[in-house]
Amino acid sequence: MDIKFTDDLLVGVDSIDTQHKELIGIINNLLNAINRGDGKDEVEKVVAFLKRYVETHFSMEETLMKRIKYPTDKYLEHERQHTDFWEKYNELINQYKKDPRSPLLVTTIKNVLVGWFTNHVNKTDKAIGAFVRKK
Repeated sequence: MDIKFTDDLLVGVDSIDTQHKELIGIINNLLNAINRGDGKDEVEKVVAFLKRYVETHFSMEETLMKRIKYPTDKYLEHERQHTDFWEKYNELINQYKKDPRSPLLVTTIKNVLVGWFTNHVNKTDKAIGAFVRKK
C-alpha cells in the first residue's frame, strides 16, 4: 500500500525534492496507521505531524517562488492549489474522526492524498524547477 517516490516525481530543486520524499514517508505512515487500526490518538498524532509538515512545505515553496520572482499568475494558481489541498485534507480528516473504521475512507484518503500530490508535483511543482533552470 506504500507510495513510492520515483525519479519521475523529481522537480529539480533539491529542497523541494527532499521535502517531497519526506512527505511521501509521512503519507505512508498515516495510511499504514489507519490500515493497522492503530488507536485514534496515534493516527491523530500522524495527522497533526502531516499537517505541520505540509504547512512548512507549502510556505517554503511560496517563499521560493517570491524569491525567484516567479510569474504572479503562476504563483497565484500554485497558492490556490495549496488552499484547495487544505480544504480536501480537512474534509477527509473530519470524516475520519467521525468514522475511523470506514474502509472506504482509507481508500479515499489514499486516492485524494496521492492523487493530489502526484498531480500537483507533475503539473505545478515541476514548473518551478523548469523556471529555476531557465534562470
